[in-house]
Amino acid sequence: MLIIIGIISVMVIGRGDVGLTDLPAQTEVIKSHIRYTQSRSMNADRTWGIHCDDDGQAYWLFVDGDPDNESHKRKLPGEASETVDLSRYQLALTPTTLSFDDRGRPCSDAEGKELLTGDLILTLSAGAGATTTIVITRNTGFVP
Repeated sequence: MLIIIGIISVMVIGRGDVGLTDLPAQTEVIKSHIRYTQSRSMNADRTWGIHCDDDGQAYWLFVDGDPDNESHKRKLPGEASETVDLSRYQLALTPTTLSFDDRGRPCSDAEGKELLTGDLILTLSAGAGATTTIVITRNTGFVP
């Protein structure tokens, strides 16, 4: 009985920091997805964007200025579905809509018409209180 309790407690304690271990990796994945979205906008006559839902638990790629229309959602590279579920990593992202115009400039609206007036700072947070930031530079869309 004592061995079983020991094994269960190791599993529970080991799972406690899942969000912390996934935080740096998911930060890089999200940055890559933002860069991909910008590239798609520059290589097409369509507006492409990323939308993170209101609770910060999921985000997706959209096209043609309508993030809520299911037919406008597209899969991001390396993802199994159209929606990236951050809750499976115990992470949350700043709710936002980010789009790019045909020149790759970042916009604050889904239609790609309102250029960012300042850098956009997104926060990715783990359940344990750890956070990391992603900066999208105004005018260029550069993501360091």
